[in-house]
Amino acid sequence: MADVYCFGDSITRGENDPLHGGWVDRLKRLFIARGLREGGEEVCVFNLGIGGETTRSLRSRFLPEFEARAADKGRAVVVLAYGANDAAQADGVFLVAPGPFLDNLKECIRAARKKKAVVLLLNVTPVACAAEDRASPGGKVRRGAFIRRYNAELKKLAGKEKVELIDVYQGFVERGLGTLFSADGIHPNAEGHELIYDLALPALQNALKTLR
Repeated sequence: MADVYCFGDSITRGENDPLHGGWVDRLKRLFIARGLREGGEEVCVFNLGIGGETTRSLRSRFLPEFEARAADKGRAVVVLAYGANDAAQADGVFLVAPGPFLDNLKECIRAARKKKAVVLLLNVTPVACAAEDRASPGGKVRRGAFIRRYNAELKKLAGKEKVELIDVYQGFVERGLGTLFSADGIHPNAEGHELIYDLALPALQNALKTLR
């Protein structure tokens, strides 16, 4: 048996996807169906997304969440999908500044590796024009420039830590943002979640192969 642990925020949790509950739950449905149809090794997908979460909270809960679910040491893939909240500002200050953002992720990557897990990173999806520089109901301000800055840092981190970075940002840009977001301009709609799923699946399947 292999486990897939998907840590992230509300986008990972699947918010605003009424069809299939988000990109992670799409993965779960795929592996359940594949197991029933083809048999073979069971792949358990855990959706560990929490709405509004930053890497600060992730760092404190990562190991307890991982160890509570680990059924077979060394047979796990950890997906970290963060930055949408870290890169937002409240009162002109980032919720988590770039330096601590990277430190938090680095700590979790290294903790996962000590458990012999394979780690994948997702970068931050863009926001639609309607959400650009506009305070959310919670007072968070998001800008494309902020997201690009954090994504550049994620690319550097992936290179230094030698982990694969799944570029969902570029996938959204190439598809065009007009039909990929829900009304708030921040959370992907069902089509947007389908795109994240399509982009993440090949990397996840390759990572699972390395566990065998």
